[in-house]
Amino acid sequence: MSENDRQLKTWQYLRACYYPQFVAGITKLPWYQRFEVLKTLHGDWENRGDDPVEAMIEYVIEKTYFPFFCKGATVLEDGSFKLHKLISSNLGSTGVYDDGY
Repeated sequence: MSENDRQLKTWQYLRACYYPQFVAGITKLPWYQRFEVLKTLHGDWENRGDDPVEAMIEYVIEKTYFPFFCKGATVLEDGSFKLHKLISSNLGSTGVYDDGY
């Protein structure tokens, strides 16, 4: 399914406005907490190697936090969006919490 113009504009908005705030919030957490948040957002994370936190650090260095952000954001056809509560809770003062995600 290809994304329509509204969805693409919403993704641009999320990338420009929400994603930097998410990164600022998530990087304030110590890595043991950050690991749990990112693992939950990913939804399919498999622990790798003897030190799963170190493996995630390496993944983030290579891929950034954006893949985790994308897994926690849903953009609907009309351009509206929903954020996973763990993204919202790490946005700082602009966070929105939707219990129904």
